[in-house]
Amino acid sequence: MDSKMFHQRAQDCLRLADECPDLYAREALMELADEFKDMATQLDADVRTRTRSRRRSAREDAAAHRQCLRQGEVKT
Repeated sequence: MDSKMFHQRAQDCLRLADECPDLYAREALMELADEFKDMATQLDADVRTRTRSRRRSAREDAAAHRQCLRQGEVKT
């Protein structure tokens, strides 16, 4: 699952809410759209966090490798 799917579901709910004559059903669809938007936002935040973590880890690994090369511990 990706955030695009959740954004699409939110849009679908809002479109249906606009077309729905029943007040209670319209409100439920709008609430569901908000939940889908929240899930998309959370998923996007999780992806950004994982990406930053991977980049940080790669930089740390490269720095440790360079340090070992300077100390002559790693043969190239």
